[in-house]
Amino acid sequence: MFDFGFGELLLLAIVALVVLGPERLPHAARMAGAWLGRIKRTMSEIQSELEQEVAVQEMCNNLRKQLQSASTPELQSQLQAQLQLIESSLKRSTSENPDAPHPPA
Repeated sequence: MFDFGFGELLLLAIVALVVLGPERLPHAARMAGAWLGRIKRTMSEIQSELEQEVAVQEMCNNLRKQLQSASTPELQSQLQAQLQLIESSLKRSTSENPDAPHPPA
């Protein structure tokens, strides 16, 4: 993402030391690290949620395709039951978490 070399980091450390002073620099470094950790955790959580949503949508799409190509009524009813189970589970999970992205219909 960003390409920082040793020289740039050293210059940034010197500027931070001059601007903040030796008393406040350790606290500022800890706070910056804490914020960076929070951002990374949040991004990781969002990425895993999106991957789960994509996997569920792919599963639903595959079931729909299999349902269309099913030859026997018994197989169609089993696939329809599985599809309804997955869709109801998906609706329940999105209703529990209203901030989660809703799947396309």
